Amino acid sequence: MDLYIIRHGESQGNVGIEVDDPHLTELGQKQAELLALRLRNINFDAILSSPLTRAVQTATPLAELRGKDITVLHELHEVGAYGEESLADVQKRAERVVKKIRAEYGEKENVIAFAHGTFNNHFIKAACGITSGEDFNFCQENTGVTIVRFIIDNGKPRIKLELANCGKHLENL
Repeated sequence: MDLYIIRHGESQGNVGIEVDDPHLTELGQKQAELLALRLRNINFDAILSSPLTRAVQTATPLAELRGKDITVLHELHEVGAYGEESLADVQKRAERVVKKIRAEYGEKENVIAFAHGTFNNHFIKAACGITSGEDFNFCQENTGVTIVRFIIDNGKPRIKLELANCGKHLENL
């Protein structure tokens, strides 16, 4: 299984516009469109998204391009979006999400998940089997692509961080 973990495009909140559930900016929409073009030839079985508007809006161009539905997974929401959470609680939520995805989609299916910078730090750690390290962060720029690959190597399960925070699709912006 390949798990693509993607941060949403630039949102109103990223440019200082304070609203409860920010939408993508014009630049964020362009980032989402370029991301869709980058991922158009990737074989994947599911598109998952946080319920927050900016994540769904980022997933939409890819879903439309590929004729796929977006499955909203509440647990992908940003840290603090629905009340206070301790870092330990966020990490546990991220671990539950990884376990749920791996159980539901199996070893041979590929999944793309659209979420948020702070949550994705914990999500990537959980996918890589890192259970501690509050002083360690995985950077997540807008529409940055991270790929965690779950493989069998010489009969043993392995986790491979294939790509981290890649924004190659944004080079011509």
